[in-house]
Amino acid sequence: MLAPRATICRPPRWQFVPQANMLELVPGAQMAEEEQWLKEEGDLSAKVRTICQIYNGSAESVGSGEFSKDDEIGQYETNRYEKGRKQALEIAIRLKDDFYRDAALHAAFDFCMKAKDMQFATIIAEAITVEMIQDKIVEEYPQYFLIDQRDGRIHPTTAASLGYFLK
Repeated sequence: MLAPRATICRPPRWQFVPQANMLELVPGAQMAEEEQWLKEEGDLSAKVRTICQIYNGSAESVGSGEFSKDDEIGQYETNRYEKGRKQALEIAIRLKDDFYRDAALHAAFDFCMKAKDMQFATIIAEAITVEMIQDKIVEEYPQYFLIDQRDGRIHPTTAASLGYFLK
């Protein structure tokens, strides 16, 4: 007589449902999540710098006054500069880490200064809070910006304020 066939016992299929506090139980998991977030912030900051580099030629053309805005090429360069500025600022203002946000804003600031767009450059400079970047802006453009000792923020000089009217 044949022996009865053994039935294979399979364990029941369990569904893994992570709990909100499970990361607290795994050492280093919280750190890995924060490191990933910082890496993404750094990548977005680098993307802003890249956008500014891509549209750099248009910013320089707009700033040099080489073409009039009525000219077809001048209008093209102006539109291209504004498109680059918009893309860069949309990404930069979404960054939550102070240093990466201000580094991205600094790239956008330099981009606007190349185009001699003092209105946007001033707004961007006033939004920057990291001291090292503020100092660099004041060092590069002392005729346009200074740091107010009372509040520690960048403010435009009279020359920068007149820049609105000279354009």
